[in-house]
Amino acid sequence: MKELKSGIRVALRLWHAIGIVIALVSAIPIISTAQTITGESVKSAVENYITKCVPRSVDAVVEFKDLKRSYAASAKDYSLVVSSTNSVNMRGLVTFLVRVRYQHYNNSETIPVTAEIRTFQNVLVTNQTVQPHCKIESEQVSTVKTESTDLLNPVTDLSQLKHKWTSRWIQSGKALTFDMFDDEPTVKRGDEVMIVVRTKNVVVYEQGNALQDGKLDEIINVVNEYRDNLRARVAGKGEVVLVN
Repeated sequence: MKELKSGIRVALRLWHAIGIVIALVSAIPIISTAQTITGESVKSAVENYITKCVPRSVDAVVEFKDLKRSYAASAKDYSLVVSSTNSVNMRGLVTFLVRVRYQHYNNSETIPVTAEIRTFQNVLVTNQTVQPHCKIESEQVSTVKTESTDLLNPVTDLSQLKHKWTSRWIQSGKALTFDMFDDEPTVKRGDEVMIVVRTKNVVVYEQGNALQDGKLDEIINVVNEYRDNLRARVAGKGEVVLVN
């Protein structure tokens, strides 16, 4: 009889221990290793991100280089957040980081995805060879839709060149980019200028000519009918101030 009672007590203690273990296990979040993230959902998330980054005037063609058919997921409920190593220049070979964020526990994973992005847009293309140090006129260019993947800062509208002039020879058929231009000088070589001569108590104005191009506040050579090789600071359009 005593042995029976002892056996019952042992069984009850064992049953109680099993109940505690079951309760502890049930409190742990269930993580299913069978869950997956489809490659199509990752692709869609990246494409949406590219669409937001690329201007509406630009068409983008995307080719994924290392997209898998599926990716392992730690849980069923997740969201995808995309970032990029170069969100400013969304062209060429770009690496995206797709962060998998889970809703029911504090954990995340990152899926790297690489894509080749080709861009196409309307740009200005020269109809003729253009020499340095001149403004681009409307008859010298045409608007052409072309691939702009390898074009750094292409010019898309003539109004963007309002205060610019060419810094080099530009061959016919070339797409214009901003590195082909400099700011147009305030005073150009050969311009008639008013030379301001200041002394302690007197300001004298003399007519002269610029011997150099000059931007605002730059020092250039000027000449008048009395003297040559004068040095003057560009003060505005058609006006310089003698500095010697």
